[in-house]
Amino acid sequence: MPFQVKDLKKILYSVKTNKIYRLNIKSKKFELLINKHNITNHKTSKIKETKYSNSIAETLVKTDKKTKKIHYSNNSNNQVHSHESISYSTIISPMVGTFYRSPAPNEPPFVDQYDIVNKKQTVCIIEAMKLMNEIEAEVNGKVVEILVQDGEIVDCGQALMKVQKI
Repeated sequence: MPFQVKDLKKILYSVKTNKIYRLNIKSKKFELLINKHNITNHKTSKIKETKYSNSIAETLVKTDKKTKKIHYSNNSNNQVHSHESISYSTIISPMVGTFYRSPAPNEPPFVDQYDIVNKKQTVCIIEAMKLMNEIEAEVNGKVVEILVQDGEIVDCGQALMKVQKI
């Protein structure tokens, strides 16, 4: 079952009502990172007291500013992990249409995977009602993943590319 906007609304409501400060959900085709405190500036952070649950709303997260540690608490087992925080920006389709990586057939794509992009640089186009709409990068970074195939129909709000912020 694909992730839908109504699912995102439920998650955001739970994050707000349960005072969740950081949430990261990953699947094979989807990744969602919510970070109310800009912790991603740190190159490394240690996670203590990680407890897993069946419900997203049960996870409460607090930060310790002195030691720069993230404390996750829940109602299950405790585990300690160390990871490197990397900040990503997702380029999202603003409309329904056909996704194209290049300006015309038989021309090179605007960007390839692992290319460096600048803010306001055209990364793809979406054809909607015979109009070609240029989609621009919102941040300076490196394209780490292209989530849509060339010529594929995309929905409004669908993720197109994942860009690692530089």
